[in-house]
This record gives sequence, structure tokens and C-alpha cells, in this order.
Amino acid sequence: MLKKILLAAVAVMALTAAGQEYTLRATKYHPGQGGAGWVTASGDRINYTKLKNYQIHWVALSHDMFAKYGFRLGDTIIVESELVPKLNGEWIVKDKMGRRLRKRIDFLTPRGDHYHFKSHSMVTIRKKKR
Repeated sequence: MLKKILLAAVAVMALTAAGQEYTLRATKYHPGQGGAGWVTASGDRINYTKLKNYQIHWVALSHDMFAKYGFRLGDTIIVESELVPKLNGEWIVKDKMGRRLRKRIDFLTPRGDHYHFKSHSMVTIRKKKR
């Protein structure tokens, strides 16, 4: 019974999250550095050649975005940033950040990327409707 209630609550949160906007503190990370391996939490392996050619648009979200706001691995999100317009567009949620972080998004980027944003920039995201 409790399992059914929890599943229903998660379904409602996922439906409510669609179309809502969230302002998050943005950072970036590189694969193979600081505990970030070559495989994401979704089980996808990072192809560095594709990443360096900007063919991969993957992000990690803080755990609260999953638990509290109904995001899931594999969701496509729309990112909007006035300060860093190169981040604007569709990104796929493929990873999770450390549990202590709240209202954060981490962009997977190659070393020496051309996004040129300072750590802790603010971006707005919304879930893409399916």
C-alpha cells in the first residue's frame, strides 16, 4: 500500500514539474576528473570525441531536483541563460551530483570548452514536454 502511494506521489511530481521553470546555480565538470568517471549515473559511457565536438549535451542535476521536483535520468530539459547564451537549448539529464548540493546543475564539458561561463552562473531550466 505504501509503495503504491509513493509511486503515485512520484507520478504527480513528474507531471507537475513539466512546464515549470527552475533557476539553478550552474557549474561545469569534465569526465575523468574529481570523481567524475567516464560512465554517468544513467549507465551511459562518455565518448570524449563526441564531447569535444559538442555532439553531447549532458547534465547532472542535484539530488533534490530528482526527489523534490520529479526529474528523472533521461529527461530532456530546456536551458536558458542570458549570461551564457551558448548553454541555451536542449540538454539531457544523464547524471546526479553529490547529495549535499541543492538547486544545482552541472554541465558536462570537454577541457578547454567554448562555453566560457564562470562557475556559479545562474540558469533557468524547464522539462521538455514529451
